[in-house]
Amino acid sequence: MAEDYYETLGVARNASEAEIKSAFRKLAMKYHPDKNPGSKESEEKFRKINAAYETLSSPEKRSLYDRFGEAGVSGAPGGGHAGNPFGGAGVDVNEVFGDLFENLFSSGGGSGKQRRRGGDLKYEVHIDLEEAFSGTQIPLEFERAENCASCRGTGAKGGASGTRKCSQCRGSGYVQFSQGFFSMRQPCPACGGEGQVIEHPCPECRGSGKIHKHANLKVKIPPGIYDGATLRISGEGEAGNRGSDPGDLYVLVRVKPDPRFERNEDDLTTERVLGIAEASLGTTAEVATIDGEKTKIKIPAGTQHGATFRVREKGMPKLHGRGRGDLLVKIKIEIPRHLSARQQELLEEFQKTENSQDGSSGSKGPDSGEGSSGGIFKGFFKH
Repeated sequence: MAEDYYETLGVARNASEAEIKSAFRKLAMKYHPDKNPGSKESEEKFRKINAAYETLSSPEKRSLYDRFGEAGVSGAPGGGHAGNPFGGAGVDVNEVFGDLFENLFSSGGGSGKQRRRGGDLKYEVHIDLEEAFSGTQIPLEFERAENCASCRGTGAKGGASGTRKCSQCRGSGYVQFSQGFFSMRQPCPACGGEGQVIEHPCPECRGSGKIHKHANLKVKIPPGIYDGATLRISGEGEAGNRGSDPGDLYVLVRVKPDPRFERNEDDLTTERVLGIAEASLGTTAEVATIDGEKTKIKIPAGTQHGATFRVREKGMPKLHGRGRGDLLVKIKIEIPRHLSARQQELLEEFQKTENSQDGSSGSKGPDSGEGSSGGIFKGFFKH
């Protein structure tokens, strides 16, 4: 039974040239004998895929096939055969898979010459929370490879005039080699993919094109930076190969812990210590903020230990937005360790009064003077 080439490739009869090519690439990579060693079924499938593509990729052969079927192209030159799935003058493998091989065996660029970008560098800085709040500039000192000024990064004495075209790759930077059914290319081993060979190495850099130098620069830390954030400084890494682009500098920012504040994203948490009278009777308390100012918060009567009050817009600046986070004030009630005789007497009286407040008619209300808990606390903290 005659093979339906369109069905073999899984495309419609009106498929475009690009659709046919795409279908062939996917199937060829799936059933290639090198990926399925010893599989007769894959080898036969691969042969059929190749035969279908060889016919349908040619406008002339496809026209004959559409009119007369397989018989119309069986005698055409370049037909596929079992000995070589890609035929004599049939499929151009580099043309079909060229962009794929370019990614595998080239570092980029259509010139064919290896242009290796410079290496990236990493640096770690430590700042205080106040510096993270306001932003700052940090001086950096480090060693890096830079282009040799004497040879302008070429590695050759006198610059480009000290090089010659590589005889093995004829200046292309690549050499061809065969792998199974494929003919592929790779960077030339003689020149390392440069296409040029240095005849007279530069005495300053000994032919490397680079020298190590001490670099000094300042990095700007934006307000609101987080601990562990990384800043990228473009072009401040190692020099590239033979004049290609330099790498980047990555600065890891570490924010030191602050004894006064605990940070949670853009919010800050701090503690405010109160006495038992302040917490019981209520008060207005001052709280220090990260910007060095003070803010006042109202403490209502009966505030419990661990209660938290929120002060809007007194936290850290928002790194990727406007405004600031909040300041959370956590109340810590401090119990006195040592009492005077009078203070102990007042607390004992308070305890008796508290126990006697059972709703009886003889007990005094909370606003009736010295018999109330408020009066006792006033006396307690007056002495």
